[in-house]
Amino acid sequence: MNEGRVFLDSFARDFQGMSEFMSFLGERDNNSNWLVTPSKGIKFHPIEKGTTEGDIYLKLFEMAGEGEVVEDTMENTRLMMAFGGKDFPVRSCAVKTILERARISGNALNKVSCSALTEILNYCMDVASGESLVKVADSKISAVHGGDPKDYAILNMKELFQKVSEFLASEYPGNTFVTAHFDHAMSMAIWSLDGQADQIMDAYRKEIITRGLKRMEFTPALKFITSDVGMSGANLYPILLAGSQRRIVPLGMPIKTLHKSGANMDYFEEQLKMVYSRFQMALDNQIKLMDVEIRHPCETLIRVLKRIGAPKAASYDILDQFKGINGPTPCSAYELFMYMSEIIFNAQSEGASGQRITQIEDIVAKAISINWHDYDHSGDFTW
Repeated sequence: MNEGRVFLDSFARDFQGMSEFMSFLGERDNNSNWLVTPSKGIKFHPIEKGTTEGDIYLKLFEMAGEGEVVEDTMENTRLMMAFGGKDFPVRSCAVKTILERARISGNALNKVSCSALTEILNYCMDVASGESLVKVADSKISAVHGGDPKDYAILNMKELFQKVSEFLASEYPGNTFVTAHFDHAMSMAIWSLDGQADQIMDAYRKEIITRGLKRMEFTPALKFITSDVGMSGANLYPILLAGSQRRIVPLGMPIKTLHKSGANMDYFEEQLKMVYSRFQMALDNQIKLMDVEIRHPCETLIRVLKRIGAPKAASYDILDQFKGINGPTPCSAYELFMYMSEIIFNAQSEGASGQRITQIEDIVAKAISINWHDYDHSGDFTW
């Protein structure tokens, strides 16, 4: 999608250069505002196709040259949010924070009509106390947080990525920017730590050789994800990039900075200093998996995948792949974990969103800390 349609709820863009990515984030800053308003004054209206109210909103926004913004909203949330004498279309990524601010939840909300949902929201906001912190970005509401400084701390997205880049340039010279991604739910960038690969990976590589495990070309990398719409904190993930295709192998152990009271750039810089020690802890956990012998690998693999909440179809695909290569031969939990990581690459190949890829990485990483022996037994399996 071209940048001119960044208002779309589905807008997403990948970047192969850091300067281009930072320039884009700067433009997003210029096209967004943080506003504080009394929660009681917020009202919601449905904007559904073919309704009188929807047609009125469409005509008003067409006069302002933003008819496409309303049309896209009608295809997605079908919600308008009014406060301070202005009306704003609501973006999909804002719904989570709106429900949290209204203090309502439940699967039933997905089944009610748009008009019923607006009535519920308006009732709840009418009795809400305090203020709300609203992010308006690229012509739509992107988030509604609590207005008290203790509720939510704004951490500028561009500044966060700049801090990571500067830290790596200083402490990990020779690092390489790999890729970045932006959508309205979250932003992400990956740096390959080539200059310190031997130092970080030395003990890990020796263990692989000593145990006679399959040798792959692994490079340590840092993945940074952040979101200001309630989807993520400012989180640093030690990862491995495998082979020439640079497939992501999650290591768990993220360094998380929540958007809470007290969080600021100074605190985030302190978090960055933990990167090396977190890598060592994460790689130690991988070595521990090498010591876990699995007698029934096929049964164990599928049971663990179910236990951690991996997608069912993708799990059976990985099982078939493992059976074809390894069969019933006993192996280590480490080897099974490496096969499980293929779920991430497969999801990328199928065009999964950046948010979904991150979710799958977190799911796969859960397998590092489970007791594998609990799942290592023969017998029939039912998903």
